[in-house]
Amino acid sequence: MKREKQTRLVGPNQRIKMHILGSAGDVSGSLFLFEYSTPEKTLRFLLECGLHQEDEGINRQKRLPKGIEASDINFVIISHAHIDHSGWLPALVKDGFKGSVYTHPATRDLLTFLLPDSGRLQAMAAERSNKRLLKRQKQSAGTPSARKTSRIPKSIPLYTEEDTVKCFPLIKAINYNQLYNVADGVQLRFTEASHILGAAVVTITMGKGEDARSVCFTGNVGRPGTPMLKELEPIKRADYVISESTYGNKLHQKRDRLTILADIINKAHARAVVKGHDTGCGAIIIPAFAVGRVQTILHDLRLLMLAKRIPNIATYLDSKMAIAATEVHRKWASLYNDETRAIFERGEDAFSPPRFVEVKDARVSNRLFEKASEPIIIVGSSGMAAGGKILLHLEKRLPNANNTVIFVGYQGTGALGYDLVNKKPKQVRVHGEVIPVRATIEYMSDYSGHADYEEIIAWMRKFEAKPKKTFLVHGDGGALETFQGHIEKALGWTVVVPQRRQCFELT
Repeated sequence: MKREKQTRLVGPNQRIKMHILGSAGDVSGSLFLFEYSTPEKTLRFLLECGLHQEDEGINRQKRLPKGIEASDINFVIISHAHIDHSGWLPALVKDGFKGSVYTHPATRDLLTFLLPDSGRLQAMAAERSNKRLLKRQKQSAGTPSARKTSRIPKSIPLYTEEDTVKCFPLIKAINYNQLYNVADGVQLRFTEASHILGAAVVTITMGKGEDARSVCFTGNVGRPGTPMLKELEPIKRADYVISESTYGNKLHQKRDRLTILADIINKAHARAVVKGHDTGCGAIIIPAFAVGRVQTILHDLRLLMLAKRIPNIATYLDSKMAIAATEVHRKWASLYNDETRAIFERGEDAFSPPRFVEVKDARVSNRLFEKASEPIIIVGSSGMAAGGKILLHLEKRLPNANNTVIFVGYQGTGALGYDLVNKKPKQVRVHGEVIPVRATIEYMSDYSGHADYEEIIAWMRKFEAKPKKTFLVHGDGGALETFQGHIEKALGWTVVVPQRRQCFELT
């Protein structure tokens, strides 16, 4: 980058600028650019590098400010492994980024399979698009529109599985509560976020002595009493706070999740023991996010079975990604709360119910579709039934009344899970086939990985001094504005709801 462009972008009298490039007004594609300028040089770094999972067009736009290229970014900080916070990294590397990527070591391990999977999905989406284009071109052959369709370019993946491999040598892992000098005048600290394994609240300090300015970014923060994980750590002070707002206008139900889950499982089991003429006993299908939610469900099923609060039902984990994620969760048992860590220290596996099978063989998976002699539980991804092996099980099980489907996470508009939970349809389309819905559909909101507005405000109360400003991101319009009012009323803080591509000077 030329010096005159640096001067223009940074400005002659500013030390720190923050560009809001993603998750402003929505909950996807988190991306923030910081420019830290001294008389000697300007450092540019990204906080988060998320893929926008609801608007593919945003990912293909020039997301960085005009005049700044991927090669101008010195380093990247990623709070946790979810693709809406990390999944744009391969595109950045593909475009020329060669700096370091700072994240927690558990996040690094999760990214080793999450990013390649994202690359595969990108390639599959491009392939589907090109097949549709080819079909249109064949249908329009010999018509006036033929020339127009012939000019439509083929879809190219944003990145491929092969592209993601180039990311991993760039990753530098930082443990919780380790003060790390990422560059001259820039320090970084991660603290427990209690969202998913390895998720961090990120505190960045720029400058030295009285001139130093600190920014605390919540990433995504979990609820008090989050299963397995340690509690969200308090932060004493920061000049600026960037907070997630997913539940900025909602409060979670205060219920005992184990009691609710046990009640649902017991009723589902009572239905499942009734044998269908051709299908045998029923199944309990639990679609769950591969990272975090699957492991929590397995953990809770184990607890309930050992306590004899639910029957000792054979449980199958039928998802390659969820199996890989579970292995990473076992590796990092040291990060869990005392209760869960003690299970591993006794030589037991917190993620293995008594009759547990990780389905690694196609023959075992195929047997799950056969006539069953007893009820079974099948856990798999995706959590919204938007893809993955779980769709095959739903296709098989939805038509029969002795089956139950339990959704345990957020269901995005347009996903099969959303329709089943919210629309109560009599039939759905799976893999192009119309499938009748006679199975019982259950939904539990108790497993949310996001704190509600009261829980985040309780965390904010522990600050020893008011921040200069608090920026609200990662929420829809209603959540952001409502959360702004709650914080201003409860704490008297100065709160800003930024727009995408808005830039702020941090003085």
